[in-house]
Formats: sequence, C-alpha cells, structure tokens
Amino acid sequence: MYVATDTLMRTMAPLVVLEFREGISALILLVIASRRHQLHIERRDYLPMLGVGVIGFTVSIGFQLYGTHAAGAALGSLVTASSPILIALLGAMVFKEHVPTRRWIAIGMAFVGVIVIVGTPAPGKQTSLGVVLLLVAAVCWSLYTIGSTSLLTRYSTLTVVTVACTVGAVTSLPFATVAYLHARHPLPVGIAGWGEILYISVIGMALAFFLWVWGFQHVSASRGGVLLLFQPVVGIILGVLLLGESVSVGTLIGAVLVCVGVTLTVIERKPPLTLEPTP
Repeated sequence: MYVATDTLMRTMAPLVVLEFREGISALILLVIASRRHQLHIERRDYLPMLGVGVIGFTVSIGFQLYGTHAAGAALGSLVTASSPILIALLGAMVFKEHVPTRRWIAIGMAFVGVIVIVGTPAPGKQTSLGVVLLLVAAVCWSLYTIGSTSLLTRYSTLTVVTVACTVGAVTSLPFATVAYLHARHPLPVGIAGWGEILYISVIGMALAFFLWVWGFQHVSASRGGVLLLFQPVVGIILGVLLLGESVSVGTLIGAVLVCVGVTLTVIERKPPLTLEPTP
C-alpha cells in the first residue's frame, strides 16, 4: 500500500488520494453491509461512531500523509511506529489490560529495531512540522483502535468499519475538494494509476481495516498493536523485490530485532501443566 500511495502522491495531492481511497472503500463496504443488514446503529452510538470515523480516517490518515510528506518517509516510519506503544498504554488504561513486563520489553526491542532500520534522517526545514503532524496521526490512530474495539461489544466488525469509513469519506470531502481544485494533476495518470487507486482502496483500506478491527476481537491491544512494527520490514522486502533497493547490515539487524520483538509479544506463554494427585 505504501509503494502505491507514494507513487500516486508524486503527481496527485495527498488529500485527493485519501478521498479516492476512502470513497471507493466506503461504497464497497456499504454494499456488503447493506446486503447483510448490518447498518443499524443505535442512537446512543451515533457520536462514538462519528468520533471513530473522524479520528481514525480523516484526521489520522490525513495527518500521516502530510506529515510523511513534510518530514520524509524515514522519519515518518519511525514516528508512526510509536503507535503500538500508545495502543498498549491506552489498552491498559481503558480496558484495564494487564501487560506483562516481558511484553513491554519485547515491544521496546521491536521499536529499537525500527530505529535501527530507519537510521538518522537528515534534518530539513519542515522536519519539526512533520513530526508534530505524525505524532498527532499516531495518537489518533491509537484512539481509533481503542474506540473501534470498544464498539465491537455491540456491533459486528463490518458495521464498525463501514460506518467509520463512510464518516471519514464524507468529512474528508470538503478538504479534498479544495486540494482537487488547486492541484495540477488531480486525477490518476493512466491505467497503472487507476490500478493503484483500486489497490489502496480495496486491499489497502476496505480489506485491511476490516481485518485490523476484526483481529482485536481475538487479541489484546498490546499484542495486536505491536504488529504495526512489521511495516518497515515489509517495506524493506518490497523495496528489494519491486524497486531493486540494496539492504545494509544495519537494516538486517533492525529487521531481526523487529521480528524477534513482535514474535515474543504475540506468542502467549502457556501456564505450567499441573498434574492432579492420584488417589
């Protein structure tokens, strides 16, 4: 998804890319949810659903796109990688989840791996602004994850993601319209560009967000959130396979740290086997 989005933003405004992504995803999800009769929302949940959609789709993703554009991809990846830590902290505070010490150590190990992968990005005049935007995006994504997880006690995954995505598409539209009117190339270029739009919409949002929210029905916030740290590792693999990029020794070391940290976090330690005394 990041490869396709980066290619699109070379010619298109970030908010226009975001609106295409959210709009197409919302249409697909609305059709599926409507056919399964999973669009009913109780009045008491109107505001929480609205908040989840605005925070998770409009604010978080929008700030992430502009923050990455201002600070650079390397620093963007590093700041975004702080989300699992925030998700674990919010999970402990909101859901009273017990996060074992070994899990905090594993999360820290994986985060260090991301730092090693990214390295030290070169400073730029927009770096400070980019970091602020990315931190806002990371906090909002963590709030979206916790907020959507709490709604899963009353609604299906399809309902939560469909409503949130639709809210995001509607609230992003005014900003995307302004960006569209001022863009030099507002639409995707060629068949490849439209193919990338369909990919980031269908696979990179509709399916990915559904699986993300659905996963938190089965794992705790601290265990599920740490999987975000796999993103730089996937980026390395795709960079080598699709773009022919070279990989340094430091990158390999960082990737190993991420893999080990994530594995230690996800694997649940089984309680010791107790034998019943024989009569």
